[in-house]
Amino acid sequence: MSESTAHGSTHYAFETLEDGVSFGRARPQGTGLSNTGVIDLGGATVVFDTSLTLHSAREIRAASVALTGRPPSFAVNSHRHLDHLLGNQVFADRPIYATRRTIERVLQLRAEMEQELTPAKLDAEIRELEERQRAQSTDGGRAEYDEPLRFHRMLRTEAAEIRLTPPSDGFDGELRLPGDLDASLLTYGGGHSESDALLWLPKSRILFAGDLLVADNHPNLASGDLPTWLEILDRIDELHPERIGTGHGPLGTPETIEVARDYLTAVREAARESKDVEIPARFRSWAMAESFEQNVASVRERMKTPPG
Repeated sequence: MSESTAHGSTHYAFETLEDGVSFGRARPQGTGLSNTGVIDLGGATVVFDTSLTLHSAREIRAASVALTGRPPSFAVNSHRHLDHLLGNQVFADRPIYATRRTIERVLQLRAEMEQELTPAKLDAEIRELEERQRAQSTDGGRAEYDEPLRFHRMLRTEAAEIRLTPPSDGFDGELRLPGDLDASLLTYGGGHSESDALLWLPKSRILFAGDLLVADNHPNLASGDLPTWLEILDRIDELHPERIGTGHGPLGTPETIEVARDYLTAVREAARESKDVEIPARFRSWAMAESFEQNVASVRERMKTPPG
């Protein structure tokens, strides 16, 4: 495996997993935020997840040409969260696939999502983050606000140009993709979000998983469903992937599935207890540490609400 930094790669480090298949890991100082994939299917190129900002999305599009010799034929959104689809605007001249449920939710939430991207809203959030940063008493505490401020400031520079672009083409279950890799888009329902999509390359046993699988990062359960997520992990395990394009963090391995299962189980156990939340030692070094307490609170709230 090798890393490509063609075309100046400010936002992504592209790692070639095999000929025509590249995993783009978001750089810590860039504004892509989520990972991406660029895959030559044989006669067609697909981009898996279009990132958070227009700057990073344009870099992904350029990477498609640099890595596969052609611009993207189509793009895929793994789910509805903005860090995985706000870059759709850069790919609007191509089909953009997602599950039908994801498209439905984007359309339902469109006005709310667009409101979050207005100059006034971004200015207010930047001011609030700056105030919180100034209130910190340590360098480490202040540093925790550097990343969210960077993302918000970049979005603010793009605010006049941003046009929320919903995915255009929906699928359910499985969608076979063109080319000679026998590639498919799969969905097993919603775990991390209301509906999550995977891209599976069975010949090479490579899986692009979106935020269903992250590495060295706390996942987010705010719009997810923990029991379903665990069931989805079982189904992913049955595919026997050898390399996993994670939604955040480094490239995953089969062990990443086990770690995710361990994490979700720990959240569920903490949610069932009444005592204060404490992050298990094995997860304390991960990024987004504040998410553990938030995840436990989300699961506790769902436990209060009967299904249906």
